[in-house]
Amino acid sequence: MKNFEKRLERLEFLAEKIKEPDLPIEDAMSVFEEGMKLSKGLKKDLETLRGKVEIIINSADDDSATLAAVPFEEAASNEEKA
Repeated sequence: MKNFEKRLERLEFLAEKIKEPDLPIEDAMSVFEEGMKLSKGLKKDLETLRGKVEIIINSADDDSATLAAVPFEEAASNEEKA
């Protein structure tokens, strides 16, 4: 999730740039490709964060649980075993 905000700003810039009517098609394709890559990476980061939030919320529901961040993959693996 390194530089999430910077990557989001870049995606917003690209979204505006691709709307330019005088942008050559080759440049538009490059902008589109970069935007799709950024979008995919940002989506993955958000899904990871969502998983961590769910783990924290579920931990808070158990009165005896201590709130602690657990990697999403580890928690999901533990839930499958239960």
